[in-house]
Amino acid sequence: MPHHGLIALADGIEFTSLWRWMRLSVLVGVVVGLAAAGVSSALHWTEHSLLYQLVEHGIWWALLIVPAAGGLLAGLLTWRFAPEAAGAGTGAVIDSFHNQRGLIRRRVPIVKLIATMFTLGSGGSAGKEGPMAQIGAGFGSYVATSLGLTVRERRLLLMAGAAGGISALLQTPLGAALWALEVLYNDDFESDGMFPCLVSSVTAYSVSTLIFDQGSLFSVQVAYDFHPTQLPFYAILGLACAFFGAVWIKWMGLAGRFWTALKVPVWVKPGIGGLLLGALVVGVPWVFSNGFVWIQDALRPLDDPLRQLPVGVYGFVILIGIALAKMLATSLTVASGGAGGKFAPGLFIGGMVGGAFGLLFHHFAPSIVTQPGAFVFVGMGAFYAGIAKVPLATIIMISELFGSYDLLVPLMFTEMFAMLLLRKLAMYPEQVRSRLNSPAHVADFTIDVLQDLSVRDHYTEGRGEDTLSAAMNLHEFMDHVSSTADSFFVVRNPSGDLAGIVSLSNVRSVVGDRDFLEHMLVSDAMWPLLSVAPNTNLRDVLQVFLESGYDHLPVIDPTKPNTVLGMLAQQQVFSAYNAELVRRRLEATESTKAAAKT
Repeated sequence: MPHHGLIALADGIEFTSLWRWMRLSVLVGVVVGLAAAGVSSALHWTEHSLLYQLVEHGIWWALLIVPAAGGLLAGLLTWRFAPEAAGAGTGAVIDSFHNQRGLIRRRVPIVKLIATMFTLGSGGSAGKEGPMAQIGAGFGSYVATSLGLTVRERRLLLMAGAAGGISALLQTPLGAALWALEVLYNDDFESDGMFPCLVSSVTAYSVSTLIFDQGSLFSVQVAYDFHPTQLPFYAILGLACAFFGAVWIKWMGLAGRFWTALKVPVWVKPGIGGLLLGALVVGVPWVFSNGFVWIQDALRPLDDPLRQLPVGVYGFVILIGIALAKMLATSLTVASGGAGGKFAPGLFIGGMVGGAFGLLFHHFAPSIVTQPGAFVFVGMGAFYAGIAKVPLATIIMISELFGSYDLLVPLMFTEMFAMLLLRKLAMYPEQVRSRLNSPAHVADFTIDVLQDLSVRDHYTEGRGEDTLSAAMNLHEFMDHVSSTADSFFVVRNPSGDLAGIVSLSNVRSVVGDRDFLEHMLVSDAMWPLLSVAPNTNLRDVLQVFLESGYDHLPVIDPTKPNTVLGMLAQQQVFSAYNAELVRRRLEATESTKAAAKT
């Protein structure tokens, strides 16, 4: 090909954009991969040097104290420094993407990492995958913010960090990238993030394999055979996964409401949860820590002398009991505010349910279900796909976890049942249905009718005139909020100038305990002052809302910069948009009728 032909071809390739995103994604992947390796090594040491020794030697009193102490330390840390670092982690990542412009405070990854070490290092019944996703997402957000990238780019790097965290821990590079793209929605896929998520995931995976041995998380000792006559049994397993998935989702919601209503300091709750977990572990030791060692045991052939879990109908009853006990154990750790994820418990519960039905099917149809361990494999995937709404990611991730694609067909088949039956339920309430329902994509689906509408016709005049002093303490602020109908205020500095904005949600995100309010001022929870003028068009206003994450903006006349004329809510912009669409449709209808008469 002539030289000019090569140049013409190269002109169609965005090398600058490719190189830029490659550098950013690799940077995020390397750092997150190293962090995941450190977390894995530390938790592996604590599990084998402390926790398993306590169980093996029957030091039951220590099993009560250690999880309680770890929960208490994690609770104190998150309460004091970053309340949003409590809990699972995945939900916080999803919420940050949709509602927080991809922002995660700089301190959150560090606080989350340490709190996770306290919670899981003391035997908490949770996983490290959700927290690692939040840690990785936090670093991606930090990089984007530090480099002054756009809101859209920050959201993409947040996803890339989450993908890298999961990939490095589980050594599932493709599955982790797809998970980060799918987990944001119930029925959609964030395709814009494909490149950064894949690059970050592959990079983090590579870092992990340089430090640890390359291989799958679970060891499959046999090749699994599939025959179409087994499909009815896999269909029953899909129904069972949907049933137990609904039970767990409802139970976690109920547990969350219980711990929220419990009248004790926030930082004490994870300690109480740890104490109750220790008591449960004394009777049901299988639910201690992430429990992956028992999934590996459930995969063993029934005649394997190393197998510890029971078989037959009795084994079915025991494995179902273990799955239910794990649901309780995870609620004691995660719902109470401990730093641990629901990803690993989801795999454990699904594996136990699958293993239980595999034993039952083998007992009654041994000539058809010859390998009950295959149902452990499929149960993990179907259960997690159903509750997390990540079908494509789960198919690939489960295959990578086991280093085998032998059961790809029954895995897809069983997932189908679980996904369809659990459409109205989800483990992560922060998910939205599709890109159409995400604040991150509002501008993508908005017809540009807002250009012709102005602020002066749609804001609430007089609202927001009651400004607050930056020196007011937050306890006084809460009392003030309770006496007014507003929760969003403009703040003045000591010289009387307008200086910022504070809202009830700001205060709640900074302080998790009301007793701490007296020690902080409004200025500590204040956000930068953003305002709009009466003659600003609503299209520009919507852009301010999307980029800032604010749900209200004060209306200020530029000629009187210290006077608040009123307040404009984001919802008022949407209402104006809908009203204008209706007006234009009616106008078009009337025009059509008039034209028909003539």
